[in-house]
Amino acid sequence: MKVQNDNTTNVLDSLVRSAQVKSSKDTGASAKVDGSATDTVELSSRKEEIQRIKDRVMAAPEMRQDKVEKVQGELSAQTYNVKGELVARSIVKSQLLDEIL
Repeated sequence: MKVQNDNTTNVLDSLVRSAQVKSSKDTGASAKVDGSATDTVELSSRKEEIQRIKDRVMAAPEMRQDKVEKVQGELSAQTYNVKGELVARSIVKSQLLDEIL
């Protein structure tokens, strides 16, 4: 059984939610002095922020030893309880993140 770092999905969830929300400032059009509209492209600092977060996620350890030991103890004591809904949600979330990234 492989236990993965749960924090990575929280970070990626927030990235997905922030990418879906568009602010009214980023419409992509601006008006010239004479009143005609032109298209402009602006690169925001969000790209650098997302890259920093992605780098931190990639640098995080794949296994958290404290959680592994806790689950191993619960398994040996036969007190480990898995909720099927949480497992299904994690599988779907992982699949969606793989498609997005």
